[in-house]
Amino acid sequence: MIDVDLLQVQTLVKIRKRFEEEEIFDVVRKKWLTLQPEEWVRQLIVLYLSHNLNYPLNHFSLEKALHIGLKKGRWDVVIFDYEMKPFMLIECKSPKVVLSENVIYQASIYNRDLKAPFICLTNGVNSCCMQVNLSNPNLTFLSHFPAYPTNHI
Repeated sequence: MIDVDLLQVQTLVKIRKRFEEEEIFDVVRKKWLTLQPEEWVRQLIVLYLSHNLNYPLNHFSLEKALHIGLKKGRWDVVIFDYEMKPFMLIECKSPKVVLSENVIYQASIYNRDLKAPFICLTNGVNSCCMQVNLSNPNLTFLSHFPAYPTNHI
């Protein structure tokens, strides 16, 4: 696990109440969404990486559908490098969900076509990050989030 407190950016999260429902502002898609536990975690990780580690917000993509054989899936966050190649896939879970081997497997399946060199998992309480060896199925657990690549065009 990575020793990181995502709650240090919670003051940056915008929440409002509208029609008896709480909404959270998505800083990437620039719109208000129904506040769900997974969306709270998604916004925390986006804000943490952009504010604390200087990942550019305009290189984040959130909740895109993908097809896995005959099944449909949806990855939570993909961060692209300056060449717009996938750099990191992030799977977000509710704080009540344990980051298990099943979650690693789910993210690995999503990454099969993306081929991002890093996969991260977070439930807002715990986070882990793995480097992917794209030539074989090995994952190397990291003790930190990778630095965003600075070699841009």
